[in-house]
Amino acid sequence: MTKLFRNMRKLSLSRNSSGKYFRYAVGEILLVVLGILIALQVSNWNDIQKREKQEIKFLQHIKEDLTGMMGDIRNDYHALKLGEKSHFRILNYFSENKPYQDSICFDFYWLTKDEYVYPVRSTYDAIKEEGFSIIENDSIRKGIQIAYENIFPRISKENPFYPDIEAFFSEYLQNEFTVNEDKNLVFEEKFPDYTISYPYPRNSEGKQYFVTVGFHPKDFQKIKKDQKFKVLMRQAYTYRAYKLNRYRNGMYYVENLLGLLDRELNRRK
Repeated sequence: MTKLFRNMRKLSLSRNSSGKYFRYAVGEILLVVLGILIALQVSNWNDIQKREKQEIKFLQHIKEDLTGMMGDIRNDYHALKLGEKSHFRILNYFSENKPYQDSICFDFYWLTKDEYVYPVRSTYDAIKEEGFSIIENDSIRKGIQIAYENIFPRISKENPFYPDIEAFFSEYLQNEFTVNEDKNLVFEEKFPDYTISYPYPRNSEGKQYFVTVGFHPKDFQKIKKDQKFKVLMRQAYTYRAYKLNRYRNGMYYVENLLGLLDRELNRRK
């Protein structure tokens, strides 16, 4: 192309056609500018395509992370509900002055049990490093940020809102309870997706062991009247009620966010 214009300029000059030469020069400049614009457009289009592919990859991975975490949140919620149920069962034992039964050792166990989520942050941190603007959908972008910066911290370990329930009961348990080791005492609780049951067998170095849970009070009558234990129960119930509420909010929020992700990914197919 350059050679063609050079020959045309020579021809124009030889014929003293300055007007025609000017037009050819302008044409050459316009062609160069047009070529540059086309190259920039192609480059921008390629960048947009790469960015869109990266965005979809992020959305797919964050959906996988949240789906896995949703299962953990549900399981934790069920365990916390067991603690709530045991709380009222123990109070009922006390108020009705029922005689001690060995099976109540499971209620003392669940009363002191706590649960936490451990957020999978790899994809979220990658999005954060890339820049949240890569997520085109405003609702999804804000939803992901709220989930990781507001929802999950409230139900994660070392959250600043309430103490760990197990740690809260720890000293009292060590002083006033013994560990249940009776493998003939059976606990079973069925949930929609799974069943919790104790004891369960484990093999180690060719030997079979049974994992048991439960706490037996050293003096049941003393425990029934102990104001310290009642205060611990009342405080623990406050903590657990708070956590159950946060878990319910978390489940509702993550379910809605997963719905948004599904619809967006289907739209982008």
